[in-house]
Amino acid sequence: MRVSTQHIRGRRGFTLIEVMIVAAIVAILAAIAYPSYVESVRKSRRAEARAQLLEAAQYMQRFYSQNDSFKRAVGAGTDMTLPGELKTVPRQGAQTYTIDFAANSLTPSSFNLDAVPTGSMKGDRCGTLQLDNIGRRNIKDAKAGVAIDDCWR
Repeated sequence: MRVSTQHIRGRRGFTLIEVMIVAAIVAILAAIAYPSYVESVRKSRRAEARAQLLEAAQYMQRFYSQNDSFKRAVGAGTDMTLPGELKTVPRQGAQTYTIDFAANSLTPSSFNLDAVPTGSMKGDRCGTLQLDNIGRRNIKDAKAGVAIDDCWR
């Protein structure tokens, strides 16, 4: 029994060139998609930090309404500190931001909160997110050309 050459050619599979072309296409798609994915993850982590900064600011406003001061509770001898659950973002899992008062910003009539990137967010293009007692939003240590609106929307 003799097998025809045409029958054998139909069962050969892929050539090395075809496999290399497919690999090149996959590599190009990955090179385009991966940076977009990473930026999307960073953007969602910034959103989580912004939400927790706003929550911490609301906590401070409630504290002020009860004590007529952002700095000290009535009858307390020590400065006010944020509760631990408001200081880390996210509250569980790998920490991406640390929230606390900016240096020397806590006074009886004002405060400035910083969300400092840590862990996988260290070196983020937006740097430190800031929020003060009247709701002003700012960024500190951001990369050149990054606008406040880019990081706060």
